Amino acid sequence: MYISSPLVTLLKRHLIDGRFFGFARGIATTVLGVCVTSPITAAIVALLFTRPDDLLDTYAQTLATTMPITLLISHFIVGPAVKMLFNNRITPDGGLRLLRSLDQHALSLLKLFGM
Repeated sequence: MYISSPLVTLLKRHLIDGRFFGFARGIATTVLGVCVTSPITAAIVALLFTRPDDLLDTYAQTLATTMPITLLISHFIVGPAVKMLFNNRITPDGGLRLLRSLDQHALSLLKLFGM
């Protein structure tokens, strides 16, 4: 979140904005997000679950497995579910109330999640 989000925002401004529109923009944004976050998460998984001797092999295997699956799930399951929820269940007034509430209680939520 702290590493990939600013990086994706910066890269999106230079690589995607103004070049892609509609469906192609959605695919490009998803691919960019996965290409930035997947190597980071694969490295964390490899560091946590392997010995130092097998680190590179585990990293390559983890990345090769998670990157395509993450891309498919992100674009075809998570994206439509979030859009459906946002468009059908969250009204503009409700969304503003939710954002204000999150802003008021941000420190409590961060403590709850151990940050």
